[in-house]
Amino acid sequence: MQGAVAAVDTVEEEAAGARERAVHRALDCLYAIARRPAVFHVYDGHLLLAFALTATTSRSAALRRKARTMGRERARSWMARWPAIRPRLDADSVLQQVIALDAAGRLGLTAPRIQHDLRAIVARYSTAALLYFDPKREEVPAKLPVDPYEAWYYALTNAYFCQRQAMPLRARPADVVKRLGRLLPYPAVGTPRHYQAVYAVTHIVYVRNDYGETRLSPRALPRERAFLRASLAPALEQREPDTVAEIVESLLALGAATTDPLIAAGRRFLLATQRADGGWGDRGDGYGRFHTIWAAIDGLRDHAWPEVPPRR
Repeated sequence: MQGAVAAVDTVEEEAAGARERAVHRALDCLYAIARRPAVFHVYDGHLLLAFALTATTSRSAALRRKARTMGRERARSWMARWPAIRPRLDADSVLQQVIALDAAGRLGLTAPRIQHDLRAIVARYSTAALLYFDPKREEVPAKLPVDPYEAWYYALTNAYFCQRQAMPLRARPADVVKRLGRLLPYPAVGTPRHYQAVYAVTHIVYVRNDYGETRLSPRALPRERAFLRASLAPALEQREPDTVAEIVESLLALGAATTDPLIAAGRRFLLATQRADGGWGDRGDGYGRFHTIWAAIDGLRDHAWPEVPPRR
């Protein structure tokens, strides 16, 4: 029996080592992309957040150090560019900069002047102009340029970051959550709205656990957990690494064990499909390429979650 246990432990250690090596390669690839001005100047907020979360929520000290060094270098570049960024901001672009500010703070950099400027700019616009709709006053409109689920989780995450940075956005995450009921039940696998519903649910988890800082109670969000579990196998069949990775990370945050067959299958897929350059293949747009790498990093790495979930 002891031999069998030792063999299992050895297999798990080897798998963990393979995952960490894959994450290091992915992080190098992500940094190379982030250093391209054509990409960074458009997606600076999300790229900085990717480094910041890896730097602050990873169990591996080596990953934390690497991501922190990369993220701080990119954050300082963003801060130096701020005088050129500020005049061009509008309702469509200002919230990306709120995310960049939050990421810089997670990396240990303060920017009170940028925060002051962003508060003034956010105050110029109505909630609906910033979030597609006003969650305090209305349900998610049926006619939008994006899927209703996408509009909903866009509002949820941006309300979350605005609240963290004390932005004068009138809507709070709780206001957005109240509008979820009209979008339920979650759509069945294979239906047109299922894809965006998956991302809506993963972002519920992200907001609830402060983007990887804590592990939720195994009793939290039972409906969402069941939906994600049912959605993982189809994502594997469709060979969608970003979707697989977000589901894996969210299920782990909801209490799934690393030995869970679904988690193991998702991680094996991510390891098997990583390219030699550390990424998971090119997409037609810059966001698609780096988002897949970011998601895969989060799905493969071990988080430094506290042993006891916080009371929420």
